[in-house]
Amino acid sequence: FLTHLYLIRTEELVYVHTPATDTLNQPVSAIGIQPGAVITEFRIRPKTATFAETTSEVADGTIFTSTISLPLKGTATDVTNWRHANGKRRFILLTRDALGSCYMIGSADNGARLSWSRQVGSQSLHQLLFTVVNWHAAQFIPTLDLELLYPNRDFDYSFDISFK
Repeated sequence: FLTHLYLIRTEELVYVHTPATDTLNQPVSAIGIQPGAVITEFRIRPKTATFAETTSEVADGTIFTSTISLPLKGTATDVTNWRHANGKRRFILLTRDALGSCYMIGSADNGARLSWSRQVGSQSLHQLLFTVVNWHAAQFIPTLDLELLYPNRDFDYSFDISFK
């Protein structure tokens, strides 16, 4: 299960390191963002969000499909408005799993796409799905601590999505 999830819009990136041929490990400086960039934080309920990655062989080589699934309870207005405002954007995903491994998913030119579904019954239930198809697997980063990733405090970390 995932414990943390941050989204950065691809249009606010300065650079993203591509993986080396022999490793998917990246340094703390693997992703640079523009001053004033918005980092969206999803507060994840325990044991709800998942990460999956599959491979497929195509004529040009191996492709990797990474998917993060995030179920949310909350009012239809909150989730629906956020999805409407961000549905056509692409994102770099920074996430950590319950074992402490941290991942960077996506690239500046191929960010994660957002899919969404909802079911309104006795509760409002929503499912956000972020998917990336890439030529490499999700990359490992050493931390999700934003103070270490972006020590320059010119960035705005105040925006988060806390659907309850």
